[in-house]
Amino acid sequence: MEYPLVLPLTEAWTEYEQLMATYRGRKTDICRKVGFNIWGKTKCPSSKRPYPLGQHGPQRRDKRMSEYGEQLLAKQVIRRHYGMLEKQFRRSFEKAQRMHGNTSLNFLRLLELRLQTVVFRMGWANSIYQARQVVSHGHVYVNGNPVNIASYRLKVGDIVEVRDRDSSRGIAKRNHYEGAPVPVYIEPDIQNFRGKIIALPEREDFPKFFEEQKVVEFYAR
Repeated sequence: MEYPLVLPLTEAWTEYEQLMATYRGRKTDICRKVGFNIWGKTKCPSSKRPYPLGQHGPQRRDKRMSEYGEQLLAKQVIRRHYGMLEKQFRRSFEKAQRMHGNTSLNFLRLLELRLQTVVFRMGWANSIYQARQVVSHGHVYVNGNPVNIASYRLKVGDIVEVRDRDSSRGIAKRNHYEGAPVPVYIEPDIQNFRGKIIALPEREDFPKFFEEQKVVEFYAR
């Protein structure tokens, strides 16, 4: 399905409704629940307290989990990492199933090449959630055109850049984008607030704690 580069008002409202349906609580609580630091933040409380919140949290740390529970947790970890709704997540998986090659790797590539994700990887936003805001508020261009769709999928050769105005580039500066650990499949142009997709991401470019095979098993039930 081809998306317009800028959403009409009615479709923009639909995007807004989807945004309001996302998780609104403390993001660090997600890390506490799964037991490790999902986004690699330096001050994440899960580093010292890798168990759920509440007085019974420590007792639940070593609780045995069923095979279904492990698959569900693996799915939720990846979905939360990319800040996606369940419907979006499932549709990406179904698209990966129709593609040639390894389904699990194709699935991760589809998630990684979302515009929202690339904005986060470039360091222009301090979280995957802020990255969605940056895109939806019109601060990002793709190949010289404004794009306000967070789920817009990039391909090799696409150039992503921050809009050339003080308010847009000020966001990236405040997030200290210069020191961001940009993945190898993106060629950064720090001075011009720009990045180019030069290759497809490989498995080693994704977090090691991803268990994408369990996600495949979850949806194959």
